[in-house]
Amino acid sequence: MASGGEDAPATPRLSERVERSLAGRVVISVGIVLLLLAQVATHLPEESALHDTVGDRADAAVRLVASEQQWGVFAPDPRMTSLRIEGRITYEDGSTDVWHLPEGARIGANLRFYRWRKWLERVRSDDYRGLWAPTARWLADEHSDGPSPVAKVELVRMFHENSLQGDPLPYRELVYFTYEPESEAGSS
Repeated sequence: MASGGEDAPATPRLSERVERSLAGRVVISVGIVLLLLAQVATHLPEESALHDTVGDRADAAVRLVASEQQWGVFAPDPRMTSLRIEGRITYEDGSTDVWHLPEGARIGANLRFYRWRKWLERVRSDDYRGLWAPTARWLADEHSDGPSPVAKVELVRMFHENSLQGDPLPYRELVYFTYEPESEAGSS
């Protein structure tokens, strides 16, 4: 302890020493500028000569520091279809339940529930058929405490074209996968 009851100042950590030094600030500033230039280079038109020259290296640099951005949502032709999915559970006693994608609060839950929306895009797609059976089994397991054993799980795609004016169109539905736990147990 220093005189007067005060603690002696702690030795600055390496990161603080680097940030305080002129050389450290220059290196950090150059790094930020290079990262920003790499971000710009990743979004150049693919048919441009500049993209041909620096595009691949810029993509690699951006991925290396985990700052990759995808701006397809702001593309000139955004998806004009709204998507939903339901899991319809039928119990052996004939009762039913419906599972919906978790949504969270209207404000502040965007990042927390965004992964569910990304998962929805995959699990409803024909390109990801390998997700259908595990998803249906998971829903059956999640509802195993229902009024009786789960007899059937149906995965239902729901979609409608977005309307810029007027009321939204009703969702169209398509049962695209059916899972019956008993038939799986018998086939094992």
